[in-house]
Amino acid sequence: MRNNHHEHENSEHTHSKSCTHNHEHTECSCEKGILENIEEEPESYKKSIYTILIGSIIFLIGIYINKFTTFQIGPISSNLISQIILLIEVIIVGKEIITHGIKSLLNKEIKIELLVTIATIGAFLLGDGLEGSILILLFFIAEFIEDLSIDKSKKSISNLIKLSPDKATIKKNGKEIEINIDQVEIDDIVIVKPGDKIPVDGIIINGNTSVNQSSITGESLAINKKIGDEVYSSTINEEGYIEIKVTKSSNNTIFAKIIDLIKESEEKKAHIDLFIDKFAKYYTPTIVLLAVIVAIVPPLIFQQTFNTWIYRALVLLVISCPCALVISTPLSMVSALTAGTKNGIIIKGGEYIEELNNIKAILFDKTGTLTEGKLEIKSIITAPQFKKDKIINIACSLENKSKHPIAKAFNEYKSKNNINLENVENFKSISGQGLEGTINNTKYYIGKKELFQFNPEFNKKIQTLQNKNPNINKTSIILSNEKEILGIISLADKIREKTPNTIKQLQNKNIKTIMLTGDNNEIAANVASLTGLDKYYSNLLPEDKVNITEEMIKEYSNVAMVGDGVNDTPSLARANVGIAMGMEGADAAIETGDIILINDDISKIDYIINLAKKTMNIVKENIILTLTVKGLLIILGICGYVELWEAVLIGDMGLTLIAVGNSLRASKFKQKNITIN
Repeated sequence: MRNNHHEHENSEHTHSKSCTHNHEHTECSCEKGILENIEEEPESYKKSIYTILIGSIIFLIGIYINKFTTFQIGPISSNLISQIILLIEVIIVGKEIITHGIKSLLNKEIKIELLVTIATIGAFLLGDGLEGSILILLFFIAEFIEDLSIDKSKKSISNLIKLSPDKATIKKNGKEIEINIDQVEIDDIVIVKPGDKIPVDGIIINGNTSVNQSSITGESLAINKKIGDEVYSSTINEEGYIEIKVTKSSNNTIFAKIIDLIKESEEKKAHIDLFIDKFAKYYTPTIVLLAVIVAIVPPLIFQQTFNTWIYRALVLLVISCPCALVISTPLSMVSALTAGTKNGIIIKGGEYIEELNNIKAILFDKTGTLTEGKLEIKSIITAPQFKKDKIINIACSLENKSKHPIAKAFNEYKSKNNINLENVENFKSISGQGLEGTINNTKYYIGKKELFQFNPEFNKKIQTLQNKNPNINKTSIILSNEKEILGIISLADKIREKTPNTIKQLQNKNIKTIMLTGDNNEIAANVASLTGLDKYYSNLLPEDKVNITEEMIKEYSNVAMVGDGVNDTPSLARANVGIAMGMEGADAAIETGDIILINDDISKIDYIINLAKKTMNIVKENIILTLTVKGLLIILGICGYVELWEAVLIGDMGLTLIAVGNSLRASKFKQKNITIN
């Protein structure tokens, strides 16, 4: 339930790096933070590579002396020399591992470094320095490769952060001045030349161009921009010279918010992630206890040799660390967050990936969600003696003078149909009713029914036209002159192009699709019919939406809500997962939403559900594989069929790398373009 969905937000979340990089460790020294030290230091990696090379050379020398030479000079033998050489390799390669192991012991904690240190020392004490030295070398290599693998999951976010501009060129007193981005103020005029990065959010006041918005929306195709259009920080001006009036401060741009949301997303762990953490706390001590029993019981009770069973106990110690589980689960979630970011979606935490996997119903707001929130002309009904072309020409000419949102629909229609406007004189806007103006010495009126009360006969004619044309909806504009009605122009909120296809894809997953809208039943029924929704509720106030959301949660258990407005905010908060439209959506909805569709692409809802299912399948695969292999190794180890080096190569290093590689698959997940007729 969403009323508890922030309960883990502030839970302890210690980041760690492997011992090769000298960072703090968690329970198993395995879990990495997404954004910690996102600018990796090349010198650190070089040092690790040199350590591996030097350690390997010393190890090979030790093996050669141990296996292929035999000499005795007083107390000094080839075996002693090889053990000393192998011990030098352990000190060079494992000094940080051993240091962390001793620190964990002093802190009364069981960490993998402690277990590897005990196993290494134990091997030398048993006279098998070869096993101890290969154990420490393989562990070092495993941790290094693990770091490289996990850094891949951070790469796209790191690259995204690098896109953030730090300078802007403003136009002041006729001069071009370059300043730091944090010095740019709202209403400043910023100039951007072809090929440059746009440093601010603002509106173009001069010039036109095409802009690559992939850093914001995830789509690589450039978008044409002209005077009056919005542009966003960190996008690329591909062609023309433009001047931008700044509308947001540098720390309040869409791009800045995206970065903040990505950073916040790391703090929220999935429930399964928390379960794995808890499991690791009990699993490791249990196997350590089993190792102690294996080392003591057979020699004491069954008179077996101590050396044999201590060795097997050391094997169990190496197997005991659940690194593959502890790394792969959060890494799967991070990979999913990364995939979302690359596709124009911000997911505020791994817990919402987990929730999406179980969604049974999705509730949709109508305006701005299923529809574009923009009216368009749907039909033009004319009185018998008038032609459609004349009516729309007069209507567009009148509406061109208006600033009302309805006027935008007429202006778009005019542009698409190349309509030449008439000259309008004596123009007047009548608040709440419509417009009037004179064209070619004839006075015209356009607006709601209430505007035409000056002529009682008009109501009958309007009613006659409506009766003959049942498709006329509530959002209709009437046009008349002083003597008669010319026609009725019907408008409707434009349904997003991808809405019907998205609804069908969700239904194919047995997810119920339900619309919640404040509009009347007639409009709601029409949208539901055109989009193929399973159910709809109309005439709703914000509190009604919340009540229905709660009813749907009782009926379906796991429910998502998609919306864009302030009135959707309570429902977004109440649903198991709140999905907000990010480009046009209200700030309150974006802040409340758990998932943000940055470019308002509704088809991304199907993508994130597919991504969630893919991610959770990967998590399950890793859990099953890890527990199965470790279980088999524990049995074989007790029976004496597993060597120390095999335990680290298969039970720790091999398993971890397989799980990491599997987890990274989520970051490559792409949206499939499926068209359903």
